[in-house]
Amino acid sequence: MTKKIRVGIIGGSVNNGWANSTHIPAVQHLEEYELTAVATSNKESAAKSAEAFKATHGFDQIEELAQHPDVDMVVVSINVKEHYHAVKTVIPAGKPIYSEWPLGSTTEEAIEMQKWVEEHQIPTAIGLQARQAPAIKYVKDLLKEGYVGKVLSAQLKVSMKGMGGKADKSTAYLFDHTYGGNLLTIVGGHNIDAFTYMVGDFAELSATTAQQYAEVELEDIQKVIEKTTDDQILVTGKLTNGAAASIHIQGGVKHQTGVTIEIFGDQGTIVLHAPMTIQFGSHDLLGASSADAELQELTIPDTYYSAPDSLQDDSGMVLNIAQVYRAFAQDIQEGTSLVSNFADAVKVHKLIDAIQKSAQTGERQYL
Repeated sequence: MTKKIRVGIIGGSVNNGWANSTHIPAVQHLEEYELTAVATSNKESAAKSAEAFKATHGFDQIEELAQHPDVDMVVVSINVKEHYHAVKTVIPAGKPIYSEWPLGSTTEEAIEMQKWVEEHQIPTAIGLQARQAPAIKYVKDLLKEGYVGKVLSAQLKVSMKGMGGKADKSTAYLFDHTYGGNLLTIVGGHNIDAFTYMVGDFAELSATTAQQYAEVELEDIQKVIEKTTDDQILVTGKLTNGAAASIHIQGGVKHQTGVTIEIFGDQGTIVLHAPMTIQFGSHDLLGASSADAELQELTIPDTYYSAPDSLQDDSGMVLNIAQVYRAFAQDIQEGTSLVSNFADAVKVHKLIDAIQKSAQTGERQYL
């Protein structure tokens, strides 16, 4: 590699907790990249953020960042409702785009964005970073190699304290279904994508959703708002490989248990656990094949870690993002297809649509 990829981050503000704690350190610690620009909502915060992150440029206009000659790649790390406008503004520059998940507020938006990048032959990455998590990639390979034999069934369970009846002002939008970011699309999208990436796609499914909390208390401003999103999601179905599958995702529980994935085969079993949600958080693996009497801890081989040791934090938040960046650099420079892209995002959007349609109509959906 002779030239660093110069990155501009839309939403790269010192006030953006997600970009600040994941994208920024990932870019700064990887030799393939250089952070050269950030864009925020106003000139003052842009200048302040650029200085804090040692970026050369700070913009308050997305177009200026996208068109600047010191920017080779653009990251979209803002509210999902603003993704469509941001991507549309970046497209004319013809530069690679890494967008956070969900890609759009609606599937229609996501499909349109995918068409744009396809027409302009723009490399893309979507923030479904669990696919790059070492444990997820390792489990996928174990299943492919026949570690459990024929997969008979797979279960995904997610429980979290958030997304229930309490929140703060900054996350209030997550409880308004019109924004497109909620328990099903965000938490569900990340976890279901990782689940199907490992065990296989759904061929058919039935779903039930429920809203156990009608209101949300914004504790920091002592305000109660109406909640129009579901906090219980249940899915059952069959995968394309014939295995039975079930999913239960719930928010607002008193004592969260995080993520548990159980995969049962006719020759063995794999159990994956994460303390929070699948896209970040260290993953514990247990497994047993036909010769094993009981489940035992599985050690993930070092070959599944591509990010430097300095980014292998206990939370896994930066690690998985960094692994996306490292793989995307190879995609950009060598024309490979290592990361999930906008086309993959559209596929997840459509799966979520099928879950919602089944829940609303009571009809089984065939994919």
